[in-house]
Amino acid sequence: MTAALRRIAGLPPGLLDVEAPALNDRLGAPALLRLKGVEPTPLLISVLLHGNETSGWDGLRQVLRRRAARLPRDLLILIGNVRAAAAGVRTLPDQTDFNRIWRPASGIAREVLDAIGDEPLMAVVDLHNNTGRNPAYAVLTDLSPGSLGLAHLHGGAGVIVEEPDTVLTRAFAGRAPSITLELGPVDDPEAKGRADCYLDGLLDLAAAPTARADELRLYRTLARVHPPANASFGFSDAGLCDLDLILNGDLEASNFRPLPAGTEFGRAKDGFNLQVLDNSHRDVTSRFLEVRNGRILATRTLTPAMYTTDASVVRQDCLCYLMAPVADEFA
Repeated sequence: MTAALRRIAGLPPGLLDVEAPALNDRLGAPALLRLKGVEPTPLLISVLLHGNETSGWDGLRQVLRRRAARLPRDLLILIGNVRAAAAGVRTLPDQTDFNRIWRPASGIAREVLDAIGDEPLMAVVDLHNNTGRNPAYAVLTDLSPGSLGLAHLHGGAGVIVEEPDTVLTRAFAGRAPSITLELGPVDDPEAKGRADCYLDGLLDLAAAPTARADELRLYRTLARVHPPANASFGFSDAGLCDLDLILNGDLEASNFRPLPAGTEFGRAKDGFNLQVLDNSHRDVTSRFLEVRNGRILATRTLTPAMYTTDASVVRQDCLCYLMAPVADEFA
């Protein structure tokens, strides 16, 4: 079970010295902090919705060490799954993924939204680490000028995601510019610096920046790839002959790179294949993958994102997303 949300006014003494795994001991529950600044319209910053994605908290701490004494505006800081952070995992077996509870809002998400009420927000920034070897990029759930501006401020690629539609930023679409920043893998030493630099620059702006879609390198997710629930799988040929699926772990290095038709995603026993679901949860496997002589092959050029060899994440979420450049829609 997850304890109820704590609502805290101000920055608790010593909190910035607390590493993510120790936050549960210090806070005892997810927390929503309100820090006062010169401008009362707050910036909402979310960290640790996934407990093992710690770079956002580390980068935010660096910003606050420098600037908490005189903030340019109010901050609302959501510190999410502290129990999972204590265990060093994305989410615990008795929990629902904290980034899959926002539409319709349930549990902690409902408490957060009730606490914020209809208060105007400058922007919403949700900080994550990538699953798998990916570059840093921004995730958008709407194409408003403000959300595009937040992505443009980050630089690099932006990914438009329609599904899952239960993420935090979706809950604020149409209300405030909202973005998820994927900062890079958690072991990337530059990831917390990206969070620090981004938040530091955003704090100095009078309002959320704006941009047009053609000013960004944008992709749109087409589908998610899953192993079937009844299939056993692994990522190595050695000693895994009895598995239903032996997946190609080398593809983790190909995120955000187009893979030609015929690329091997793995090997499958008779009757098994990976499953591809589109944004409406329809099975569209045959449009993307086929099994030929036991090999799982791409039927067309595919660009993966978030391809991971972390088996627990594969089961909790997916093997990868498949996406296409938005520019292709207008070609």
